[in-house]
Amino acid sequence: MESIKTIVPIFIGKTRSFWLGILPALLTLIDVIMRAFTEGGNEPVASALSSVLGAAFGWTPEQIHSFMVAMAPVYALIVAQQRAGLARPYTFDPKKEGQIIEVVEDGKSAFEAGKKIGEALKRAAGS
Repeated sequence: MESIKTIVPIFIGKTRSFWLGILPALLTLIDVIMRAFTEGGNEPVASALSSVLGAAFGWTPEQIHSFMVAMAPVYALIVAQQRAGLARPYTFDPKKEGQIIEVVEDGKSAFEAGKKIGEALKRAAGS
């Protein structure tokens, strides 16, 4: 028996996985890349956070950077947990939030849908 569920995409900026997982991971990645490719341990995100939080708590950019790197696995767990099961698809365009997507939970139907998408991609690439 075929089970069809209707789901509506959600703007990524409204999700917990973006604010608690993706954004912190990207900010940490920026600091890690900058530290790897510059001399003197330049971490722009940690330095910016330190300029705000350092005055109140006395935290240095190095301490903040170390904390961000240590928390990186937690960011991944947050995103993974939020995307578990039949998660709503993300959209980067807020106008597309209202579009309805039908998801077929039957294996054969899902295979057929994937096959159609593959054929459409081949046609698009060939033209």
